[in-house]
Amino acid sequence: MSDKTKKESLKPTNSKAKDIGLFIGKTLFYFAILVVLVYLYSYTGVGGAKFIYKDF
Repeated sequence: MSDKTKKESLKPTNSKAKDIGLFIGKTLFYFAILVVLVYLYSYTGVGGAKFIYKDF
């Protein structure tokens, strides 16, 4: 009977650790996507290009 109690008491801890791991993993994944998007935006030079027909 005590073995069953031990397994039940470990279950919430493993679940909580799994939730924390998933949260950190997702956070790092979305942060990496954000960094890539910012890099690609700066790589295209959207703000750096001048208008071609400025003198007309």
